[in-house]
Amino acid sequence: MTVRRFVLAAALALALPAGAAETPTVSSVLKRWVEATGGEKAWKGVKGATYRADSALQQIKGTQDVAVARDTFRRVTTEQGDTQEEAVAAGGAWLRDWNGHVRDVQGRDRADQRAEALIEALLFAGSVVDAAKLAPTLLPRDDAHPATVLRFAPKEVASFDVTIDDATGLPSKFTRNYFGDDVLVVPSDWRAVDKVKVPFAIATGGGEADDQDTTALSLYAPAKKALPVPARPEDGPRDVFFANSHAALSIPFNFENDHLMVDVRVNGHEPMWFMLDTGAEQSFINKTRMAEFGLTPFGASQAEGGGNTAPTQNTKVPVVSLPGVELRNQRHRVIDMSGLEKIYGRKMGGMFGYDFFSRFVVRVDYDRKVIDLLDPAGFKYSGNGKAMPFVIEEGGHPHVTATITVPTPPAISADLVIDSGAADTLNLCTPFVLDHKLLERARKKPPGEPNVLAGSEKEFFAQTSVRGKIGGLTLGAFTVKDIPNNLMVAKTGAYASRAFDGTVGETILRRFTTTYDYARNVIVLEPNADFDKPFKGRRTFGATFLSDGDDYRVFKVTGIRKDSPAEKAGLKKDDIVASIDGKPASELRLAEIRQLFLQDGEKRHVEIKRGDATQALDFVVSTVSLDDE
Repeated sequence: MTVRRFVLAAALALALPAGAAETPTVSSVLKRWVEATGGEKAWKGVKGATYRADSALQQIKGTQDVAVARDTFRRVTTEQGDTQEEAVAAGGAWLRDWNGHVRDVQGRDRADQRAEALIEALLFAGSVVDAAKLAPTLLPRDDAHPATVLRFAPKEVASFDVTIDDATGLPSKFTRNYFGDDVLVVPSDWRAVDKVKVPFAIATGGGEADDQDTTALSLYAPAKKALPVPARPEDGPRDVFFANSHAALSIPFNFENDHLMVDVRVNGHEPMWFMLDTGAEQSFINKTRMAEFGLTPFGASQAEGGGNTAPTQNTKVPVVSLPGVELRNQRHRVIDMSGLEKIYGRKMGGMFGYDFFSRFVVRVDYDRKVIDLLDPAGFKYSGNGKAMPFVIEEGGHPHVTATITVPTPPAISADLVIDSGAADTLNLCTPFVLDHKLLERARKKPPGEPNVLAGSEKEFFAQTSVRGKIGGLTLGAFTVKDIPNNLMVAKTGAYASRAFDGTVGETILRRFTTTYDYARNVIVLEPNADFDKPFKGRRTFGATFLSDGDDYRVFKVTGIRKDSPAEKAGLKKDDIVASIDGKPASELRLAEIRQLFLQDGEKRHVEIKRGDATQALDFVVSTVSLDDE
């Protein structure tokens, strides 16, 4: 026992900063921080501060104008002629995005924005003097926290840690967690201004240097009088223009790949398919179509898809046109969608995410295969549907609280994203699957090899899953029963995170006429004729087909399942389909090809190109279930 006490005492002595006489306390750490930044007397008359800074956000040069007090915050960022405004006050938290749309920041996003504001107040507005009132705690030194670290967790503010430099007493790093990812604020270049000391350089972002944005102050001014309290920012200029009145009605959509695809013109060019994707926090332009649209990219960042991350840029889009309506002067992100084009067998111009859905009331009628785009102002729903509230989090995703039942109790509460960009029923994230033992509870037998779409393993949208089945999903007023679904087992990408528990996709959403009303934070679900129909299980012939060529009429076999009907029929990986039942493949679409190989009992005569040779295959189609049966 004596030996253990001696070793512990020695370890504590080694952990103390040079010259320290005793173990640090919250009070002593805060006192040293105040003294290192000028002292309580110097901060006493400071009511807040303003500063201007040069910024490099996503490798785009701009400026920031900030006004921060101990309980309010306002930042206006200007770049490429556009502005973005963030504001926090007692009355709320707001964001005016690059397109001029203002939204009330909600849920965990609001707590995170308040944490950002508090960090700014600690650095620039003298809140460190009163920081003890926020009841921070001192974390014990261990392998995870080898330095002096204070943890702040005020009410309605996302918790964050402050690492204190033992040599100077100044904060060297602020760390908060945003939906599973650590976000760092690293201050440096400390300078004295009017007797107080503040950082003139800040790096913000992930742990890697190439994943950080930089800000360099050019002017800092402590305020001796109270600063104006920020209000909700003003909306930008009107950017939605209807051809007739306040609605664009009966816009047809293509659903052959279980996705909402609409024909869209960008800058008056040839129409291309855009996906309507509520799971996208912003709208995207396909990188491979930028030249065709006459667009120029700028900046650099990353976006996280279902399985992997992908590089992105930004672009300004003067006009986006759908039948009966235009969006003007939009700033979209840019991402390579060539992999999606090969999966869907069509040119894709991009996808519409939060930027699009927030401008309209979007009604999707799956029976008629049309969407209506309505002006939110004055809209009032009339029908037999029921409203389901949602919260916008992660920058633009509609989160709902749902209930899942599996064959063995208890029922499980789940934070799900309504994702019209997901084709299947329900995708449940890896941590949620493991936490609730769904590989055992939602399956009859142990899972085999995970399902991965052959030929797209490295794409940002790739998914790694096994099939399961849940007893029911309750969304608002409705319960959908006996649902085959995907249990994610991926270790990377969005589905590997704890940011949400899963997504509700099109195979469930198509059972309703859905009305997305982002202005009122509700989705109205109105059951259609498919609501009570049993779900069809997922079946396969055993061959994965992707399309290629300028018109996506070259159909290549990218994968063959072992011991599958496709393997027994003689198909091999890298075969090119030349014709089916005498019809040239060039006259077919990829969706038709896939359907022809799902029709059990049908005879098929298939000619394939294998290298330099052409070979004929004759067989009867049979399929096998991918579900846990």
